[in-house]
Amino acid sequence: MTPIHNIVVATDFSPGAAAAVDRAVQVALTHGAVLRLLHGFDVSAWHSLQGVFDPRRLAREPPPDVQIKRRLNELSASLATQTGLQVEAHFSVGEADVAIRAYVAAHDTALLVIGARAELSILGLGSTASRLVRAPNCPVLMVRFDPARPYSTMLAAVDLSALAKRAATVAIGLFPAAQHHLALALGPGPQQSVHAQALHDLDQFARGLSGKAQNPVVAEVLDDVPARAILERAAALAVDCVVVGHHGRDGGTEAQLGSMAQQVLQHTLRDVLLVP
Repeated sequence: MTPIHNIVVATDFSPGAAAAVDRAVQVALTHGAVLRLLHGFDVSAWHSLQGVFDPRRLAREPPPDVQIKRRLNELSASLATQTGLQVEAHFSVGEADVAIRAYVAAHDTALLVIGARAELSILGLGSTASRLVRAPNCPVLMVRFDPARPYSTMLAAVDLSALAKRAATVAIGLFPAAQHHLALALGPGPQQSVHAQALHDLDQFARGLSGKAQNPVVAEVLDDVPARAILERAAALAVDCVVVGHHGRDGGTEAQLGSMAQQVLQHTLRDVLLVP
């Protein structure tokens, strides 16, 4: 895997974004990467809200872009002091998801980290996060909960395609200290010979990955509908993060996200790593 030098975390200073920043710090510390804090400022959205606020109060306070830049710089300086990381603050003007995608594309990003609401709908991610998970051509880590500790257990949905193998490989590269599980779901009632061959092939792939991880990679074949099998196995293992490959394309339709990735995002309350 390519060395991880550059991690971008999107922040709007919400609790969800704070969790994303904390997780991004953990990953950056693992790899000695530069951490870039990014805020996309939507001027049109701000103008539409101006009528809601007391104009006398607005006249007394610095403009919102000045306030946000100050908060970004303060957060950047605080994180750098606390962690010893190289932390940079970046402010972009435009719709948040458009600004973040453009920044990610221009800065050779190894990982984009974003926060999400823990709701059972892709809409529960928030409109910006919902659009972001579909488009960037870099891995996207969707953080749902406060990261009190590094990931200990991760589950990758694997069908032995090149895309799924890449997703599992990227996950191990990003989080080498976690216990990694690979799960291949064949669907209900496969023939015994099919199950045995799938397990053999998956086990071979897992053994090849084990040299890149700090713990042996566990392989298992599940006889159920793929999305349901992955979600139930993730719950049974109490994993911290589910890993799914998807076809990263511009445009951001749910069809482009892919059925497996979409269903995992909709129905899991765990963090999700999406790898294009």
